[in-house]
Amino acid sequence: MTQKPARTAQQPADAATAFEQLRQEISLQRTAIQGLTSAKDKLPDYSLTLRDIASRLGQLENQMESINKRPAMQLTPLTIATEMHEGLMTYRADDRKILGEAGDALARSLGRVEGMIKQKRSNEEQDWWVTWAGTGGLLCGMFLTLVGVAIWF
Repeated sequence: MTQKPARTAQQPADAATAFEQLRQEISLQRTAIQGLTSAKDKLPDYSLTLRDIASRLGQLENQMESINKRPAMQLTPLTIATEMHEGLMTYRADDRKILGEAGDALARSLGRVEGMIKQKRSNEEQDWWVTWAGTGGLLCGMFLTLVGVAIWF
């Protein structure tokens, strides 16, 4: 029932063809690998450039580290806002003090000016009373003189 296929003459030829194809593929791979190695040999040497880039990166890292150590870089937005608020409160207190002192100085100056105005008014009032008193005295004196002259004559 089971029969083995009989060997024919084509089978060895097929194996030979397969080995030949395998040899060609291996030869192609070997040629490709040799081409890659020769292409690699033709590539420029970037080692100096890479060393330069590495040293510059090292310098940049040092600079960044020194910048990060600065006190301003340690501040957070909350600490900045807190410090600004404290500063504003200090300046506002100073402003309130200055405005209070300026208001007091202005009040004193206005008091002096009002005093001068009142003094000027009182001087004018006094001059007015003196003028009327003098005029009244003069008129009384003239009247008494007329009455006296009329009684004597």
